Amino acid sequence: MHVAVPTIRVTIPHALRPFCDGQAQLCFAAEDVGGLFAQLACQHPQVYVQICDERGEPRPHINVFVNNDHIRARAGLDTPLIEGDLVSVLPAVSGG
Repeated sequence: MHVAVPTIRVTIPHALRPFCDGQAQLCFAAEDVGGLFAQLACQHPQVYVQICDERGEPRPHINVFVNNDHIRARAGLDTPLIEGDLVSVLPAVSGG
């Protein structure tokens, strides 16, 4: 029996949209956040290198949420994904 891999929507920060034809959201078939980032690396490498470091981990100034949960509070890159999940990639905001 074939199990379908869920299609996941990913929001792209405004500053990175020029690297993916201006798209605000991308869709990938992935079972976990790590798999999603692997798909991002293949299809939009210029976006991927801005989000992830050379180890494949989100850069320190990048926050990644699955729906309303930060992946650090879940299983990190192993956070499972299900159909309908929204992954949000948000750069940290600072200022004074």
